[in-house]
Amino acid sequence: MGKKVVFCNCGAKLISAERLEEIAEFLKQTGTVIVQISDLCGCSITRKKETYEIFGHDDEFLIIACYPRAVRLLLEDCGVVYSTDRFNHLNFRELDNPAILDRISAFLDSDVQKGIHSELHSNTEWPSWFPAIDYSRCTACGQCADFCLFGVYQKTDKRVVVINPQGCKNNCPACGRICPQTAIVFPKYDQGGAISGADTIDEIAEQQRQKHDVDTILGSNIYKALEMRKAKRQSIIRSEAMRKAIEERDIAKNEGIKE
Repeated sequence: MGKKVVFCNCGAKLISAERLEEIAEFLKQTGTVIVQISDLCGCSITRKKETYEIFGHDDEFLIIACYPRAVRLLLEDCGVVYSTDRFNHLNFRELDNPAILDRISAFLDSDVQKGIHSELHSNTEWPSWFPAIDYSRCTACGQCADFCLFGVYQKTDKRVVVINPQGCKNNCPACGRICPQTAIVFPKYDQGGAISGADTIDEIAEQQRQKHDVDTILGSNIYKALEMRKAKRQSIIRSEAMRKAIEERDIAKNEGIKE
């Protein structure tokens, strides 16, 4: 078992380009096996197989990215078996560059695999803003699925799953803000805290924040508000289905004219 370093270049720009460049240059100079991912969030969805192949081995990894809990959720969604014995994290949202560079050096002090610097790129046209569900906290209440207008979630009797991450609206964390268990993580949420995947959660503070957000977003009658959201979502789905049907009809009609 060797050691590898994986560096997320953070498409969300949670840290400055100068800091990212300094880390990337330092890694190149080590001469070890480095995988630079342009955006781990995006690759975990649009390049799921390739992301799995990076981590689906017995190597020990040092991951330079955002909050470890957020990274764990992204990797597990790709099918990676996460283990604290194999995965070490440097959180560039909380550590400054001198501390990060020192810890990289300490990690690479022995059993280093020499190799090429490789890169994995995500789809730059999609901001890769989407939720990840922390099932260690989720109770499958389905409030997020009832609230979301864009079909991001699917609710079953046993579990709520993210089935349409690319349908999520950029920079909208509202479903995470009203989640009773703070189980929804948006890794690119720039305000930090539990919603962005922070490992340390102030449960009392989060309960107070969640109550305030529910009152603000849904009002005093939560159930009525959620029912109204569900009805609106169905209307949006029907409108989208009708739009696609008309589009397909027009394409077929035009092809018939050409023939």
